Amino acid sequence: MRIGIDIRVLSGQRTGIGRFVGQLLGGLASVDKENSYALFFNALKGPVPTDIPGNGNFETISIRWPNRLLNVAWAYSPYPKIESFTGALDVFHAPSFQMPPVRRAASVLTIHDLVFLLHPEMAIPSSVRHFGPRIRHYARRANIIVADSNATAKDIIDHLEAPPERVKTVYPGATIIPRADRAQVDAARQKHGIRSDFILFVGAIEPRKNLARLFEAFGISGLHRDLELVLVGPKGWHTKEIFATWESLPCRRKIRWLDYVEDADLAALYSGAAFFAYPSLLEGFGLPILEAMSVGCPILTSNVSSMPEVAGDAAIYVDPLDVDSIANGMRRLADDSDLRKALAELGQKRVKLFSWERTAREMIGIYELAHINKSSRS
Repeated sequence: MRIGIDIRVLSGQRTGIGRFVGQLLGGLASVDKENSYALFFNALKGPVPTDIPGNGNFETISIRWPNRLLNVAWAYSPYPKIESFTGALDVFHAPSFQMPPVRRAASVLTIHDLVFLLHPEMAIPSSVRHFGPRIRHYARRANIIVADSNATAKDIIDHLEAPPERVKTVYPGATIIPRADRAQVDAARQKHGIRSDFILFVGAIEPRKNLARLFEAFGISGLHRDLELVLVGPKGWHTKEIFATWESLPCRRKIRWLDYVEDADLAALYSGAAFFAYPSLLEGFGLPILEAMSVGCPILTSNVSSMPEVAGDAAIYVDPLDVDSIANGMRRLADDSDLRKALAELGQKRVKLFSWERTAREMIGIYELAHINKSSRS
């Protein structure tokens, strides 16, 4: 098969979906030497990614259109067909919500979550404006829709009215982070001004991460007397309430904002944290949970959405809408070293269930199924 993949999200600084696509390509390169891949990239000015796998069956096809123009054309018309840029394809995979029109290729669409549709008050405004009214249209274009979790698959079936037989779950793999040693942890703490033991959060600063309640829970738990709460991630959208809550807390000086950090520092922070706190309200999957598990960092997370699918028996679960529940979970982890050790061991076992090679093999199966289904109807 000749398989096309939209890799436009690899432009610029990579957040969740960009990291997903990069890791998927790496997995496909490691397991698939038979199919050929046409990687579609577009940016009016930015550089073409140079870290694309290079095992002979990957070809990057780059154009220089304004992406906004291309997105509008694909949202409201059946042109241009993706094969106009890539040449003939057997399958085209759109891994970031937007399914372009195809000529003859079978079409596969990944929908990571439906936050822009179900909770627009928590979503990035541009996604609400574009995907909110168009996601059903893109879903109808796809022969197969792939979800990152069973929770998201159920949302797709319930809210997009997609036939269940067209919706498949493929879990992303884990980004295995090398555990940092004590010297590396100490160096990262000194570099970022962390003066005591700490709780870690990693993710964009935006409403669904539930940071306002996390801050309140940190305050009422009393843990700020001995620990800092360290946040790694960029400032996102709808942050007014989050920062207002932070400003109102007497313990605000014990809450540290680090923005992006280098990969080596992130590994050290995961490795050195007392535990990882991730009481999100909704996640398509929740890759930071697996990142924390990979270095043996104990997990506190929410009992809703996809988080239980990811963490399994290797986490303390809390009600993300209940500040007391979050605070009690934090205290329980902070006070019980045996529990932290047990969760760390369970997490390092569980993370082995999620590999990008497994994800890639399952996606190849999806491509084959889409191609067979399309061919049988032709």
